[in-house]
Amino acid sequence: MITDFHAYERDLCRSGLLPLLRARGMDLTGKDALDVGCGYGGVLAGLAEAFPLRSARGVDLDEEMVASGQALCSGRVSLETRDFFDMRDEAFDFILLRDVLEHMPDAERALAKAASLLRPGGRIFASFAPFYSPFGGHQHNGSGFCSGVPWLQALPESWFRSLVRLKGNAYKTSRGLESDLDSVLRTRLTVARFRRMIPLSNLRVTYFSGYLTRPDFRLKFGLPPIRFPGIPWLEELACTGVEALLAPAGDG
Repeated sequence: MITDFHAYERDLCRSGLLPLLRARGMDLTGKDALDVGCGYGGVLAGLAEAFPLRSARGVDLDEEMVASGQALCSGRVSLETRDFFDMRDEAFDFILLRDVLEHMPDAERALAKAASLLRPGGRIFASFAPFYSPFGGHQHNGSGFCSGVPWLQALPESWFRSLVRLKGNAYKTSRGLESDLDSVLRTRLTVARFRRMIPLSNLRVTYFSGYLTRPDFRLKFGLPPIRFPGIPWLEELACTGVEALLAPAGDG
């Protein structure tokens, strides 16, 4: 069981995000980075360790997570309790939307907002668990037998809610977990919807991958990442996660 989520997020950055960026030839030296839904700030901390960023900022609505994470981050990483949609007249070279879009019912507006904060030549990294994937209902954050049942969210919502038991843990309080569950059920983000959102936000895909076992499963369960073979009609059900790098549509 994971008990130090700042360290877990940092390890996710080191083992998953950094190899992806390096494989794509991305160097964030001297760049401004923003992490939306930053949690405990570990991913930003990992980026700041790997690159001499000009700034590393994280925003999240969970005040307790932000306070706990800031205490563990170096001075180069700044976390704040703030609504991402309230950000104005700011620009970034790299924006993280890691496992956050599925918690935003107006995901289209969220991606468009990120695009509006992105500088020319910048990139957005987005990842999420598709709603109809094995654990897209986030039942794994619950406790008891039903937390391990895949596709449980395909049941009528009233049944699903009655079966999922949420207790506080090292990641969030029970109230926080309930809020996460509510947001996922309101959003119901699918791969098809995400693909439609991209051009509507004046963005284009520079990298896209689905996973049968997503990269964080290596840290959680000791399972290696296995990429999805690319069968469109199966990706909604079989992909435990997708990730993408997005660029402004006008960039060459």
